[in-house]
Amino acid sequence: MRPDDVSVLALLRQSMSFNTERQRVISENVANANTPGYTAKDLDESEFNRAVQRQMRGHEAGNGPSRVRMLTSEAGHMSGSAGGSASRNWETTDAPDSETTVNGNSVVLEEQMVRAQETRMQYESALTLYQKSLGLIRMAIKPAGR
Repeated sequence: MRPDDVSVLALLRQSMSFNTERQRVISENVANANTPGYTAKDLDESEFNRAVQRQMRGHEAGNGPSRVRMLTSEAGHMSGSAGGSASRNWETTDAPDSETTVNGNSVVLEEQMVRAQETRMQYESALTLYQKSLGLIRMAIKPAGR
């Protein structure tokens, strides 16, 4: 059994993937804080919410996560997996902050730092839940008497 076969773990991995990508976008915004004409960007959370809903519907219907599996053609080949939930490419959208400077830049560093902190807390929460869930699974499969 793979970790993505447990729906809560798959959802938590998707959440961590989303927050990792969002942190990257925020760091791009901060790096371009003085670039004339640069518009701040963010990830579309509605796309993330739709992906979570699709994941939940798939598990409710008993389908499990959809993924591509590699086949082995020889007995000595190792079976591999291509779980795509953690490597999803999220769409960025323009999300100008509350102010635009005279040179057309719409990045407000204070607002970006707040977003970065919120994103970090969401990532850490998902990571903690993921680790605790794995710990519970390990405890459940541990042989009795050990």
